[in-house]
Amino acid sequence: MANINDNIRGKKLFKEGSSGQNAAKGSDGEYTVSKEISDDLAGLTDISEVYNDDGLYQVNRFLLKQIEDIRQDVEELHAFIKDAFGKDSSSAASQGSKGDTGSTGAKGDKGDTGATGATGPQGATGPQGATGPQGPAGADGADGADGSDASVSGASGSFSATSGKSSVTVTVSNGLISQIK
Repeated sequence: MANINDNIRGKKLFKEGSSGQNAAKGSDGEYTVSKEISDDLAGLTDISEVYNDDGLYQVNRFLLKQIEDIRQDVEELHAFIKDAFGKDSSSAASQGSKGDTGSTGAKGDKGDTGATGATGPQGATGPQGATGPQGPAGADGADGADGSDASVSGASGSFSATSGKSSVTVTVSNGLISQIK
């Protein structure tokens, strides 16, 4: 397994200096070149001149081989990192497995009992209960005086009968009750 450093060991091949300056190695270990050389190197887009000029090619062929080897290594590293960690480092695809959960600690002591709370408000009055059973029948009243014998056959007329606060009118026709109001 390999580890990666926090810093890179290599130095830039060059950095831009002032116009007309000679190339020089600075205290930081990097080479500073003139603005003109820096602009010329930044503007290079076509390496075919090195391949097409045999003199340039012969002088630079070992460097060209080394640069191609480095390019292939960087391409392989790029593919490896993308496969192992994904494109977004904040949600890397290669996360370590989750560790085991530790054992549960001992149960703590019981805390003190809190103060008694205030008495709550009185509840609402409950619903009225069901009506109780009917009491026993009262004693029989005294017998009334005997009435006189009368025949209702063919009698007609009306009379009022009252009981307590209620009264009704009874109409009789030919000895039979025809209406009660």
